Amino acid sequence: MKRQKSYIAQRESRTGWLFVLPALILFVCFVLLPTLAMLVLGFTKYNMLKPPTFNGLDNLMEVLTDQKLHVVAWNTCKLTVAAVILNIVIGLVLALMIANRRNGIFSYIIRLLYFFPAIVAPAYIAVIWTILLAKDTGLVNYYLGKIGIEPIGWLTDASVSLWSIIGIDVWRNIGFIMIILLAGIKNISYDYYEAAALDGANAFQLARHITIPLLTPSILFVLIINVISELKSFDIPNIMTKGDPVDSTRTMAMYIYNLAFQRMNMGYACMVSILFVAVIMVVTVIQLKMSDRWVNYD
Repeated sequence: MKRQKSYIAQRESRTGWLFVLPALILFVCFVLLPTLAMLVLGFTKYNMLKPPTFNGLDNLMEVLTDQKLHVVAWNTCKLTVAAVILNIVIGLVLALMIANRRNGIFSYIIRLLYFFPAIVAPAYIAVIWTILLAKDTGLVNYYLGKIGIEPIGWLTDASVSLWSIIGIDVWRNIGFIMIILLAGIKNISYDYYEAAALDGANAFQLARHITIPLLTPSILFVLIINVISELKSFDIPNIMTKGDPVDSTRTMAMYIYNLAFQRMNMGYACMVSILFVAVIMVVTVIQLKMSDRWVNYD
C-alpha cells in the first residue's frame, strides 16, 4: 500500500512538473538568463560589435558623474509621483461615485468609457494625442484659440511637456485603477453600512470611516503596480516627444534604450539597468514595510 501511494505521489509530481515546464523554460530563457547577462555585462565595456572587456567599476563611477542620467532620474521621479497620486485619487473618487449609483446601466456605461483607454495600445494613444496636442495644427489649441487663449506648446515647451505626458498617462490608467478599487468596494460586507446608517452616518462619513479603511488592501495593490509601471514608462513619451524638448520628458527606460541601442554602449546601459532594477525593488519593499501602518486587513 505504501509503495502504491509512493508511486502515485511520484506520478503526480512528474505530471505537475510537465505542466510547469513550459513556463519554467520561458522564465529561464527570457528572464533569468538575460538578467544574469545584464549583471555580468554591467561591469564590462561592450558596444555589441566587439567582445566585451572587463572594466571593473568604471561604469559605476560614470553613473555618479552622468549629469544627463540625473536629469532623467528626476524626470522619472516627478512623473511617477504625480501620476500615481492623480491615478489613485481620481480612480478612488470614480469608484466611490459609481459604487453609490443604483442605476446599473449608467454604472456599466461609465465603467466602459473610463476603462476603454486601458485596453487601447499605447502606440495608438500616443499618435492620437500627438495630433491633438500639436501646437499649430492640434484641435486642443484650435479650440483654445476660439476663446482667446494663445497656442500652448504642449509637447514642445519644456515647462509643459512633462505635465502633458502625465495628463495622458492619468487619462489612460484611471479606468483600470477604478475597476480594481470598485471590485474591492463590492467585496466589503454591507453589514458595516447598515450598522453605520442606523447611527445616522451620511455618505461622506461612510466613505471616510468604512469604505476607504476597508479598501486599503486594494489601494496598496494598485499603488505598488502603478509605481512600478510609472517608473518603467517608455512607450507614450518615446513616441510623442522622444525625450524632447531638452530631455524634459526623457524617462529612465528611454535613456537605457538610448544608451544600449542608439549609442551602442551596452555595458554602461546594463549598469544603469542594474541600479534601476535595484531602485524599483527598494521602493517596492519600502511600500510593503510601510503598509503595516495604514493597511487594514480586518
